[in-house]
Amino acid sequence: MKKISLFISLALFFFSAVATAHGPVRGKMTATLLIDAPADKVWGVISDFGDMSWHPAMASSSADKGNKKGSVRVLTLKGGGKITEELKAYKENKMSYKYKITDMSSVKTIHHAGKDEDVPVLPVENYQATITVKPKGNKSVVTWVATYYRGYVNNNPPEELNEKAADTAVTAVLTDGLVHLAQKFDTGANASEVKITMRR
Repeated sequence: MKKISLFISLALFFFSAVATAHGPVRGKMTATLLIDAPADKVWGVISDFGDMSWHPAMASSSADKGNKKGSVRVLTLKGGGKITEELKAYKENKMSYKYKITDMSSVKTIHHAGKDEDVPVLPVENYQATITVKPKGNKSVVTWVATYYRGYVNNNPPEELNEKAADTAVTAVLTDGLVHLAQKFDTGANASEVKITMRR
């Protein structure tokens, strides 16, 4: 009986240790906005992978192969810094495309856990996103889904690279982009109309 109790205690201890020592968990954020314009008009604004001027954070953007799979897009941000993305899928008939961040510049370097850590312009790792436009009568529903990990892949992340920092940054990217897109058709569109759901 003592052996069984010892085994159960050890098993519970091991389970607790594993549970508290896990690394980053993938987040999935979905941002949705109903825009007062036909789907083809809205898609016309965002359909060019190389042109992200519809997002307020962009100073410039370009893609080397247009809307072809594998096209590489370089985003130069107004606040400084660059993000490089690769087009993973493009579906004209479904008004949708998927892309992945492959490189980012850093905004600063911090010292954490005995070593220097770069803080990228978007504090995430393994970021992928899909943006889709669907008709809803004479209006459009734009859905932007992003999956990502926090920027620090080891345990005990610094404040600049934890889940909260990642979620806050991604929320701003998606919300600001959708609102600015909507304002091209409806100047009264605002962030309160963007629906955000989060799963981790």
